[in-house]
Amino acid sequence: MTAPAHTDIQRDDDLVLVQSAQAGDLEAFDQIIKRHQPTMTAMLHRFSSSRADLEDMVQECFVRAWRALPQWRPDKPFLHWLRRIAANIGLEFCRRHQRSPFSRLVQPTAEGHPLDQIACAEDSSPGNDLASVQFILSHLPPDDRALLTLLHLEQLPLHEIAAHFGWSKAKAKVKAFRARQRLKTILTRHGYTLD
Repeated sequence: MTAPAHTDIQRDDDLVLVQSAQAGDLEAFDQIIKRHQPTMTAMLHRFSSSRADLEDMVQECFVRAWRALPQWRPDKPFLHWLRRIAANIGLEFCRRHQRSPFSRLVQPTAEGHPLDQIACAEDSSPGNDLASVQFILSHLPPDDRALLTLLHLEQLPLHEIAAHFGWSKAKAKVKAFRARQRLKTILTRHGYTLD
């Protein structure tokens, strides 16, 4: 007999804590926050690097989770449900501020615009690649940015992303395809060659 996977143990622990929290146990919910705060912080950091904004979004994530706790169903993993709340908050933040989740990296500097720096850079280090990705994503509409961020940067499965947006899996595939096509157009326009 093999030991249960860590995710199964965590899921069982989450189930016990969430059921206790649903019964009004604030200490159980505090344990939920301690357990999942690092994951939510890492996820929401994709949408803003401002410490104040990030802290506000993480706090909002757990406030919404507490309010919606009676609606959580045990047949769904709690972490997936919590990620969906966080993704909604991140997307709302982008829409509210009408900017890219990566805008902090794409502001012009004394050295010029980041696109010029990226295009002229001979450095192909991972940091430079990340700056390129973040700059290009900043040119997409908020829904496309959120979709591609969740799919490629957060590496969430397509069915979770579909559930997040309230789409069927087929619609999510089509939306992802179209978002990638728009991304390809932007890349081509800025002189990136695609193989």
